Parts: sequence; C-alpha cells; structure tokens
Amino acid sequence: MQVLFETGLTSEQYISRQGWREARLPVCPMHPGGGCGYARHGTYERKRPGVMYVARWYCRQAHTTISLLPQFMAARLPGTMAELEKVVAVAEQARSLEEAANQLRTDDVALASAMRWVRRRVRAAHRNLVVVLGLRPDLFGGVRG
Repeated sequence: MQVLFETGLTSEQYISRQGWREARLPVCPMHPGGGCGYARHGTYERKRPGVMYVARWYCRQAHTTISLLPQFMAARLPGTMAELEKVVAVAEQARSLEEAANQLRTDDVALASAMRWVRRRVRAAHRNLVVVLGLRPDLFGGVRG
C-alpha cells in the first residue's frame, strides 16, 4: 500500500536532505485505532529522478507493507509526477501513439517498446483520474474521465 507523504520538498531537496529519514507514519492506515503492531520496515530504492529511498512500515495484522511515497513521485511507475504528466500531455497532443513514442523516447529502444512505455503511462494516468473523479464528485461534477 502506498500513502502520500506531503514533504513540501522538491525531488532534489528530498535527496539532499535525505527526506526518507524524516518520514513518519503516525498511525497504521488500516488500523487507525492501533493495536496491530505496525512498525518501521526500512526503505526501498528509487533511481529516478536521482537515487532516493522511500520509507516503509509493516502491519503485522494485515500482513501488508505501507510505503510513504513522496508527493512528487509517481505511484507504481518509475519517475516523478511531472515526468508522467509530460508523457500524457505529449501523447494527447500527438497525432498518434507512434509519434508520441518517437518524440518521448530518443534512447535506443524499439518502437514497439517505446509505444508500450507511453501507453502504460497514459493508462495509469487515466485510471487515476477516474478514481479521483469517483472519490470526489463534489469537486469534479460534470467532468468526464
């Protein structure tokens, strides 16, 4: 499970200040009343946009790890939210997925792989928007996903 860590830091500041060391999870998100025995469970590494770590906890009762993901990081994808937003914006402006893939992936990767890379990010962003629209219809009434 990933929980938002509102650091107020940029990715550069998070790395230089080692923001993962300051991360605190005051209560287990699955057992806010306590008693589950959740505890700090180390960190895991993210390599983009630079080497950094994400703090984790483990809930013994739920047999689940909880990651405190910094607000600038994309969930379940490498990179930042800004990078993800850029991919989606380029894909929406391009005439085709192939054009977007060629524009975004200038490294030595096959076109089919580049297209999957773009498609995966666009789908993730759209899925998340549908969730947000469903969770907050009071804020996003009339907006279509």
